[in-house]
Amino acid sequence: MFDHKAYLQKNDSMTFDEAVEIYNSIFKILECNDEYLHELWKEVIDSALVYSNMRVSWNYFSREEKHEKDNLRTSYHNTFMINLKAFHKLSEQLKLDGNWIKKLGSSENRKRWGDFAGYILCIADSKIKLDN
Repeated sequence: MFDHKAYLQKNDSMTFDEAVEIYNSIFKILECNDEYLHELWKEVIDSALVYSNMRVSWNYFSREEKHEKDNLRTSYHNTFMINLKAFHKLSEQLKLDGNWIKKLGSSENRKRWGDFAGYILCIADSKIKLDN
């Protein structure tokens, strides 16, 4: 059972408000009409979907399934992180504000980055519904 209060007490936790702040900073970057930047963002979203799906499914896997799929889960997480870093690098090359990545924290904090993948999907879905 997930305990949100206990989660927020952990050093690597991310509040919804923190995630929204980071996402909004990224969304401002997406005002840029650079086609490749938007392609990279789509790759970030796609990899967040794949990783988050695995992460949710993980809770229902047997011990054997977890052992079998652990490398795949790590690969999905790595892909999300690589895509997000590539998006950040291009935004900096385009002279756009890349300070959001500092708020996300070091990529060594894999758990926090993985949590952000889920938050991106939640926030992006809400934004799409609000905009329509």
